[in-house]
Amino acid sequence: MPRILIVGLLAGLFAGLLVGGFHNLFTIPVIERAIDFEEAQSAALNPNAPDEDPLVSLGTQRWGMAVGTGIYGAVLGIVFAAGFTMLRRVVPDWKPLAMAVTVAALGFWALSLFPFIRYPLNPPGVGDPDTLTYRQGLQTLFLVLSVLGVGALLFGLRAINQRVRDAAARFRMYAGAALVYGVFAAVIFFAHPANPDPVPVPIDLLELFRTLTMVGQFLTWALMAVGVTAGLYWYQRRDEKAGNRFDPVTGAPART
Repeated sequence: MPRILIVGLLAGLFAGLLVGGFHNLFTIPVIERAIDFEEAQSAALNPNAPDEDPLVSLGTQRWGMAVGTGIYGAVLGIVFAAGFTMLRRVVPDWKPLAMAVTVAALGFWALSLFPFIRYPLNPPGVGDPDTLTYRQGLQTLFLVLSVLGVGALLFGLRAINQRVRDAAARFRMYAGAALVYGVFAAVIFFAHPANPDPVPVPIDLLELFRTLTMVGQFLTWALMAVGVTAGLYWYQRRDEKAGNRFDPVTGAPART
């Protein structure tokens, strides 16, 4: 198994657990306020409705948040490792830190920020249940297209590096590839319809929830970049002390 996959998985897992702690401290209280607001609105509209006990206790919610973000982080760690491998084929001479930061930036854009700009996140339970499947389908399709767009950009840059030797021509093709990606991103952004449901949550509460959610996403990618860089450098130092010449990314014998 390539080292980058092991490092990415572990870095993602620990990043997810740490971000789960962040959400337990800051985001869950906001979610609780949103739920209380929804319940107050429902009680005002139907005062004779019986009180309902929460389906999940607060303690279970907090543990569930930590476990969920840990699993999510591990999955992102595998994605991070795949992105690292792709980027290395584009810029093989870059240091692990530069590649990890670039992968984190691209991943944050493709999987977090760009989808969030088109479909800002709402607290759980907000929105019409009848349109839930439709809304999730739109968001999932947008997310997939966003990732495919960045992946195609990396493959395009790799092809340019392999086939074009002249620096000026290569720069022009880089600019062309970036322009094509920009057009693609604009097309999928405007082609996807907006969220059809109103969001009956106070604007300050909604903005706070969205801000904390995106901070959590940013921390996940940033922590993965730090963890992957530290892991690869640890492998490198260990091999050097043992007198071995292994590729710190793949674990294969280094080329001489």
